[in-house]
Amino acid sequence: MIGDNIDIDKLLDDIDQQIEILGAIAGDNAILTEQLRLLHESREIIVSQGLEIERLAELIDPDDLEDLSTLASIRGGKYLGQD
Repeated sequence: MIGDNIDIDKLLDDIDQQIEILGAIAGDNAILTEQLRLLHESREIIVSQGLEIERLAELIDPDDLEDLSTLASIRGGKYLGQD
């Protein structure tokens, strides 16, 4: 999970840098202003999804993970024709 957070943090840092640069050059350009809006929206969604993933991860009991992965393997095999 820590590795995932580093990847998300790096992505957010990159988006923040793009927002800063684009904000400096956008001016009255409609296309750049729209791109800036989309970057802000994307950043908000990524942060929201990260929080939701953390919330859901807290709900999963680590003792149940083994049972769930076994169930996923069984179901995955059936879908792949490996009965």
